[in-house]
Amino acid sequence: MIVLSTRAKESIKTGLAIVVAYAIALYLGWEKPFWAGFAVAMISLDTAGQSLNKGAMRMLGTVLGATMALIFLSLFPQDRWALILCVSLYYGFCVYALVGSKRPYFWFVSAFVCLIIIVDGGPADSLNAFRTAVARVEETAMGILVYTLISEFIWHRSTRDELEEATRKLFASHHGLYRAYRELMAGAGTAEDSRALRMQEVQLVTALGQTLNAAETDSYAVWEIRHQWRRLHALSSELMETLERWRESFPELQGVDLLKPLPNLASLCSEIDGRFTAIEGMLAGEVPERVPETITLAFDIAESRNLGHFQKAALAVTKTQLDRLEALSRSLFECVAYIKTYREQVPIAVQDDTEGTKLKFDPDAFQGAVTVMAALWISFFVWIYIDPPQHAIFVFLCSQWTMGAVMVRQRVSVLLPGFIVGILLAGIAYIFVMPHLSGYAQLGLMLFSFTVGIFYIFWAPRFRLTRSVVLAVFQILVVIENEQTYDFVSYANTSAAILLAVALAAAIEYIVFSPRPEKVFLRLLSRFFRQAAFMMSRLALERDQRKGWAERWRMVLYRHDLLALPEKLAALSQKIDYRVLPGHTPEQVQALATSLETVALRIKELMAAREYPQAELLVREYHHDLREWRVLIEEQFRLWAHDLTEEVEMGVDPHARLLTRMAKLEARIDETYKQAGEDQLSSQDYENFFRFLGSFRGLSEAGIGYLRLADKVNWRQWQEARF
Repeated sequence: MIVLSTRAKESIKTGLAIVVAYAIALYLGWEKPFWAGFAVAMISLDTAGQSLNKGAMRMLGTVLGATMALIFLSLFPQDRWALILCVSLYYGFCVYALVGSKRPYFWFVSAFVCLIIIVDGGPADSLNAFRTAVARVEETAMGILVYTLISEFIWHRSTRDELEEATRKLFASHHGLYRAYRELMAGAGTAEDSRALRMQEVQLVTALGQTLNAAETDSYAVWEIRHQWRRLHALSSELMETLERWRESFPELQGVDLLKPLPNLASLCSEIDGRFTAIEGMLAGEVPERVPETITLAFDIAESRNLGHFQKAALAVTKTQLDRLEALSRSLFECVAYIKTYREQVPIAVQDDTEGTKLKFDPDAFQGAVTVMAALWISFFVWIYIDPPQHAIFVFLCSQWTMGAVMVRQRVSVLLPGFIVGILLAGIAYIFVMPHLSGYAQLGLMLFSFTVGIFYIFWAPRFRLTRSVVLAVFQILVVIENEQTYDFVSYANTSAAILLAVALAAAIEYIVFSPRPEKVFLRLLSRFFRQAAFMMSRLALERDQRKGWAERWRMVLYRHDLLALPEKLAALSQKIDYRVLPGHTPEQVQALATSLETVALRIKELMAAREYPQAELLVREYHHDLREWRVLIEEQFRLWAHDLTEEVEMGVDPHARLLTRMAKLEARIDETYKQAGEDQLSSQDYENFFRFLGSFRGLSEAGIGYLRLADKVNWRQWQEARF
């Protein structure tokens, strides 16, 4: 008995679905039957759930795109300039929405379907436009239905098993990172030892969200409790951030016996560790032996007075994060217990301490929208004044390739191998094979063979994008119709239009900024420090944070972007061609991005600490010192935003200067506190002030950590122009 691999099974299923979809479309006499084949090829993924989820997004996007196309055509039937203006604005909106969206494919499909119906139907013939829209919708629906039935009844692969496996891996990562940080807090090991675990945790959180989208579609059991699965994913993301905040206070606590100021610390840590162990057991099918008990971390004020002032600040931050870990781990236990049916009562949501506003603006998404709109307008002018091969279709091809590159965050030129392979394979089929075929049995066998071969060869996840491009180009060029004709000129013109559209799209990417990953990295890095400098300028103790809605709006937008930029930089570090940057490695650049994440989180902590009421006596006494410290950090950020090689002149090693400054400040604070007496300073005021002070110190340490890594990078080499 022959045992087929998953790779072979999925390739055969896709090939069979395309053959059946074409057969139905041809039998019913539908125009452009390759639209049905397109739908099958584009939604075919590794599991049924992933494919069904993508199919649903394609169907909904097709309906929205067709509706918008008919609306635009009805509003501007004879005014091509107003029509293209409205279409370009809609295109820009869709592109902005798809960047960073949980449903990017929906917006992608809605944009290109709108344009293809306008191009194919034409504003001069409303009946033809309506027929084109209806044909597009019905053929897409039929293709999705065919693939759904085949994937369900032939070698069905459910996503629920993948979801549970992804959850187990994620919590194993959470647990391993928690234990590593617990040892790090006790003085064992270094932060570098856990870097691999941190990166793995980020990847697993993202993978869980993607797998959950698919599992909700093909598993009724997951769909029934989808809200708890979503909550589990959100809690995991928050746990990841809390663990990082907890780790960042460790340098200040080295050498401190934490069991004195936090007498029940060991019990709390053991309880949290036990919860993670129980969660892993429940995910493996084991019944939990006990219910977690709530533990409040005790704080001995008398013992804390023996510590240095910055150690007190770090202790306050650590206690806050441990309290948060206790609440999150308990909520995660209850959530998993409910999902695995070990608990009947729906768990109560943990209080969210994240930003409440949803106001966001993504400059990268806006830039992508502008780029696609520019591609649409430029290709439109090329069509009117030059009339390239395939005429109006050229407009659609150029804008679609540009939008596709924005969606997958790649340069258009990266897709070129897929276009070339698709053109060559289509040429072999169209010129040498198809003229000798008679009947659909032979044509279906040809389609099946080519589809299975393409899927099998480009099966690996890193080739998924290339696979989609090859299949799209192949189906465009073979032009399967009921009344089949063969014309080499048509094949050549369409191939030329595809390549010219790719060339124009690649050129348009360079109009404003270079799309090279290393150049994008430099721009994002400069933007990070520009925004960090702005945030620091708004953190002055004397500044009224409520001055003007415009400033508050800018603060919210910058705060969101500042926290998102390190993740974007980390993703870019994997796309850079290090052959043109000798002496640099992906690990080195990844470490740089990680250090920036620490800087961003430190600024967030500083902003949070700034909101707490400060003791007037301490603020008045050390206002000048804190202002000088803040201005120094702000100045350094501004220099880096302008030129990554510039540094503030300090005269001595910045770390040594920081230590000297902190030692003097601690001595002054100690003297002031003794003179003031405990009656003038409440313990809460004292803790809030030192939390604010400790946040400044943590930010300075994070900046020095970045500086040490950045010193090893040859930024002049990165800034060199290359052709």
